[in-house]
Amino acid sequence: MNEHVDAARKARKIARETVALLSSLDIAPTPSNYALFYHYLSGTSAELTQTIDILRSNHQEFDVLRCHYLCERFFGSQAFNPVTANHVPGMLQNQPLHTRLIDAHPPHMANASLAHEDDGGLTAGAATEFEATPATKSDVESSEISRLRQDLEEMRREAMTDPLTGIANRKMFDLQLRNRAMEAMETGTPLCLLMIDVDHFKQFNDTYGHQTGDQVIRLLAQTLRNNIKGRDTAARYGGEEFSVILPRTDMKNARQLAQIICQNVPQQDVISEIDGSAIDRITISIGIGCFDYGEPLGHLIQRADQALYLAKQKGRNCVVTEDALKEEAPKDVAVSEIPVAQKSHAAEPSLTRDDKSKRPKSITA
Repeated sequence: MNEHVDAARKARKIARETVALLSSLDIAPTPSNYALFYHYLSGTSAELTQTIDILRSNHQEFDVLRCHYLCERFFGSQAFNPVTANHVPGMLQNQPLHTRLIDAHPPHMANASLAHEDDGGLTAGAATEFEATPATKSDVESSEISRLRQDLEEMRREAMTDPLTGIANRKMFDLQLRNRAMEAMETGTPLCLLMIDVDHFKQFNDTYGHQTGDQVIRLLAQTLRNNIKGRDTAARYGGEEFSVILPRTDMKNARQLAQIICQNVPQQDVISEIDGSAIDRITISIGIGCFDYGEPLGHLIQRADQALYLAKQKGRNCVVTEDALKEEAPKDVAVSEIPVAQKSHAAEPSLTRDDKSKRPKSITA
């Protein structure tokens, strides 16, 4: 009984928030728009939530056509058949639940439907107008929806890309690491993580300026791109720190790749974009961690960070694996007490493996 009361209270809360959000975004409170943003606020679909978040962060207008496209994409085109049966109570009982919840009209009927919201349905004149609509109008709508789809995908890519380097940003890193960890557990394959940091970057920035510092960041990103394979992910983790996710790669091969990257970076010529003069060569330090099935992903990142810190202690311009952590740590100090470059990692639930299906349970991002 208490669960039912709690669920009802939560539903009413989300309902109020939905109405308020529709009003603040100046979106018509049609049944379809209400259902769309109710699901958005309730978090029932991660992809829907991410899509609307991207649109809102880019200050996109939620006009009739865009809302129609979002409803069609996430709830199916069957929810938008403009048949009069949708407005007959006796026939509603035989329709799928999502059709009854999302009783929307195509964009070209928006004005007619909004004008008659008070009586809850289409007038005969609006229905006749719909039937008389030329086929060319449908073609225009299809073209507009296609354009919106392309724009949305472009915004999604931009939201997951670091603007300075063109490689994955931290948000994409978190998503890819989670996906690759699940894949590793499903297939029983190894997964390694490189954490990379530019040596003496602050001193470099102070000496040559931030524009040259940006040039170094782009140079390192290009070096990573040139040395990884298609399924690997290079990302800018933050500032001058980078990461590389290596699925289906064991520690031995991860170390070989890290050493190649570490050797290639100093060979790159850094030329000042201001006066064209040669600049001191840069070096990097790399720490490597290997994913253990069942561990929180934050632990993997922490071990790779600790290995990176140890590489700095060893004189920089080198590669250190997590295996060296226990060897280097004092006997009276736990490995987890070794300082790390990024200390604040959110607690994450463990990844567990189902022995029967070899599929992991769902994990929280």
